[in-house]
Amino acid sequence: MSGFNISFQWRTALVQENGAPYFFPDKFTKFFRNKYSVPGVYRWRVLKNQAGEKEPIYIGEAEQLPRRIQRVCTPPKTAKDTNTNKRLHQIFQKFLSEGRKIAIDVGDVDSFEIDGVRFGGDTMHDPFKRRAVENILLVLAQKSGEHVLLNVYVDPVAEAAEKLSKLPPHELKRLLDLFAKKSETL
Repeated sequence: MSGFNISFQWRTALVQENGAPYFFPDKFTKFFRNKYSVPGVYRWRVLKNQAGEKEPIYIGEAEQLPRRIQRVCTPPKTAKDTNTNKRLHQIFQKFLSEGRKIAIDVGDVDSFEIDGVRFGGDTMHDPFKRRAVENILLVLAQKSGEHVLLNVYVDPVAEAAEKLSKLPPHELKRLLDLFAKKSETL
């Protein structure tokens, strides 16, 4: 494949037709629920305080946007600090305390193909395709350098190494012995 272009546009979610934008943590209107209860890719955007400042953004995907937003507005009290909903809620509360506004944008992605497989447009109901589009938009946002990404990348090898480092020595030895036995049978 020599080149790849994707055509998309971010549209700020509205609370009424031709109305005001939705801001975190506003309540949903009937219009909002009806319009955005569809699968798609979205972007939280912390509005700039001053010119030249990069807007913090979080790009995600959802089967139904209102349900996804609600999870960020009211994360479970028992959620771990690494829970995305809790983490975003805490970040957004900090921005709100600084007088910032947080909008949500919906990705309008034109259909495109990769090796004969269609993505975007009317294919967003497929969770694999929706996640692929989400990740493409994340890579494009990262490459542009225009925003501060709030998405967290978890390196599975680093995560496993951290967990192993916290094990008691006897437990670590048991796991290593078990792994050695399994690799001998391969």
